Amino acid sequence: PAHKMRPGVATYCVMQQDHQVESRLDSRLLPQLLESLQTGKPAEVKTEICNTDRAVGAILSYHLSVAHGLEGLPQGTVRLHLRGSAGQSLGAFLAPGIAIDLEGDANDYVGKGLSGGQIVVYPPRASTFDAHLNIIVGNVCLFGATSGEAFINGIAAERFAVRNSGALAVVEGVGDHGCEYMTGGRVVVLGNVGRNFAAGMSGGIAYVLADNFRDMCNTQSVDLETVHGDEAQWLKQTIQRHTDLTGSAHARQIIKRFAEVLPKFVKVFPTDYKRVLAEEKAAAKAEGPADSAVCVDSPAVAATNGLVDIEDALVDESLLSDRVQKLDKLRGFAKYRRRGDKYRSAKKRISDWDEISTRQTKSQLQVQAARCIDCGVPFCQSDVDGCPIGNVIPKWNELVFKDQWRDAFDRLMATNNFPEFTGRVCPAPCEGACVAGISELPVAIKSIEAAIIDHAWEMGWMQARPPLKRSGWRVAVVGSGPAGLSAADQLNSVGHHVTVFEREDRIGGLLTYGIPNMKLDKRLVQRRVDKMAHEGVEFVTGAHIGVTHSALELHSGFDAVLLATGATWPRDLPIEGRQLAGVHFAMDFLTANTKSLLQKATAKGGAISAAGKRVVVIGGGDTGNDCIGTSVRQGASSVTNFELLPQPPSERAADNPWPQYPRVYRVDYGHEEVISRWGKDPRTYSISAKRFVDDGNGQVCGIETVRVQWSKTESGQWSMAEIPGSEELFEADLVFLAMGFLGPENKVIEELAVKQGARSNIHTEDGSYLTSVDRVFAAGDCRRGQSLVVWGINEGRLAAREVDQFLRSNRSHLPVSGGVVPRTVSVKLQ
Repeated sequence: PAHKMRPGVATYCVMQQDHQVESRLDSRLLPQLLESLQTGKPAEVKTEICNTDRAVGAILSYHLSVAHGLEGLPQGTVRLHLRGSAGQSLGAFLAPGIAIDLEGDANDYVGKGLSGGQIVVYPPRASTFDAHLNIIVGNVCLFGATSGEAFINGIAAERFAVRNSGALAVVEGVGDHGCEYMTGGRVVVLGNVGRNFAAGMSGGIAYVLADNFRDMCNTQSVDLETVHGDEAQWLKQTIQRHTDLTGSAHARQIIKRFAEVLPKFVKVFPTDYKRVLAEEKAAAKAEGPADSAVCVDSPAVAATNGLVDIEDALVDESLLSDRVQKLDKLRGFAKYRRRGDKYRSAKKRISDWDEISTRQTKSQLQVQAARCIDCGVPFCQSDVDGCPIGNVIPKWNELVFKDQWRDAFDRLMATNNFPEFTGRVCPAPCEGACVAGISELPVAIKSIEAAIIDHAWEMGWMQARPPLKRSGWRVAVVGSGPAGLSAADQLNSVGHHVTVFEREDRIGGLLTYGIPNMKLDKRLVQRRVDKMAHEGVEFVTGAHIGVTHSALELHSGFDAVLLATGATWPRDLPIEGRQLAGVHFAMDFLTANTKSLLQKATAKGGAISAAGKRVVVIGGGDTGNDCIGTSVRQGASSVTNFELLPQPPSERAADNPWPQYPRVYRVDYGHEEVISRWGKDPRTYSISAKRFVDDGNGQVCGIETVRVQWSKTESGQWSMAEIPGSEELFEADLVFLAMGFLGPENKVIEELAVKQGARSNIHTEDGSYLTSVDRVFAAGDCRRGQSLVVWGINEGRLAAREVDQFLRSNRSHLPVSGGVVPRTVSVKLQ
């Protein structure tokens, strides 16, 4: 026994411990505040604090709770203004109604067991250091907090908000193990985080603005998502409160540039928590009462005591429809938050090939249409920086807002043959040029466009309408991508006999085999092809003009030929080891995968399979991103992406002003899926591949690389230089080259002797689609170079008009961009 081991030493209580409670800061303040704590009379106290003043607020909270129970008092009834360096456990178990403002710093355990009170910490007003770059509170702050608020102008050290179950916190950076085992509440981090963030997090939500977040987050129990809609508004309001309470200069800058900064925020959403919320929403919807239509856990509800904006987390569509009647179109861009189509959960969608996006309801889209300001000069429909095909966007936004969906459909179809394609795969330059985007987030144009055409198909408005009369002229279209199909659709609509020749086994070109199914469901492509066939367009597959079919015979057998072969000649990487097995062009990989899906194969292979392999994708852009997403779904063991250029800026650079398309850093669907799967962004910037490594059996096993540095010469040109000593070997079993395309393949061009330009594209005169060969026209990527689907559609439409003019002796009723049909007016002079 202990008393025998150390005779004379007390092994039980022999003296009452003296906690010196009467000397504690709380006890010294109690006489001044007791009446307020008991009656609820507002009171404020200013005093100094030092690091021996521990657990300040705990005794005051005891007396308040004795008098008022768990409900406490209204927020800020009793406010302590403290100045100095606080000891441990500042605001421990702080009860509702007590607020602590600390001008200074604090030791560990700030807000431990926070129970409804408010804590605000900020550095001395006269300090000259950057608060958001310095630690201002110690370790284990907000441990076990159950409710209340904390606003901290500076960085919190390790284990911030561990086991938080209901408190709201805003902080400007955290150390290791932030939000560990968190079960509820909301945490906003306006800076970098330490290692193992969100480990074991099972509830609550964190919103993080950190440059290093992808490397530091533990994603085993959470999904990483973007922030938009109601949450974006709540987030902005919360950061504004943080600014008002702490005077944070860092937060003030975020608010000032919120529209630009918002895409960088990462929403950390525990998977189990998300599932429970979804089940609760479904149950509330099944019960049906209007007063249960708001998600009780919505951040907007928490921020506004149950009052939410029209676009907030409503699950009752009838209630939303009622509120739509009260929408303010005049001030909509300022009153309502942007909401785009959301991606499905990354962890779930990587297990299937279904479309990645979920669509909004009609009522939600009316809210988005209300944000369109119908500006006097709508840059969104400009073919310079906005929509190449001249979609009259403000008009169909107005019609959607008025719930006139049929009229919106007619307006949309006047300018765009295939909005179901552009509404899914277009990068939306129209949104980059949106005037509302100067100070706010742009209008969700792409979402509205997709919804209009989807609704049209659902309502049966997309019926086959063959031309009433045939012209007798025959036109051959070589290639069935966006340009070929749009040209065929236009030419057929005015009565010409159109035959489309496609070298692959299915019609669609890039739309079918160049874009993965999760971005564009192939059933949508086939549905449109079937409609065109019913309208009289003839399709011939397996016809590789210049190889399986004679181009000269085609030329002699038709009144006009339109070449829309695309730019399918890929840029190669002729370095040592290029011949090794496992090094493929990106399009070969994507095509093989889509073919295996359409043939009902296992989707784990086809001719090229990434299952269980270390994949490296060389090159960014849409094609590189599609290779990333496809590799993840096939079951790759790792995915890495090389980009030769430096990382884009987080906001528009000086040489990239509005309304140009914003060339900024983005996390696309494939990158998000890699982050969800392995917790790290796959991209490595400013890196150059030097050699493919042979495993000894003719199979690639790695890539030797070197880092590069970019700088501007005296003439303003960019120059690249390798960085000595930066060589690195990356292991790789499969390499995909996604470095763009050089131009069209030459078989049909050579046989017809069509003139080519300096960049190998088919040459036509400015403003014309006629080639150097009589009756042969060209449109799309084979003429203008690699570009967007929407540019291909525009090229096809304008080329079709020129073909029609050629056949009809310079007369055509087909429109130009914007859906306008030019008219020639003859003037007879007297």
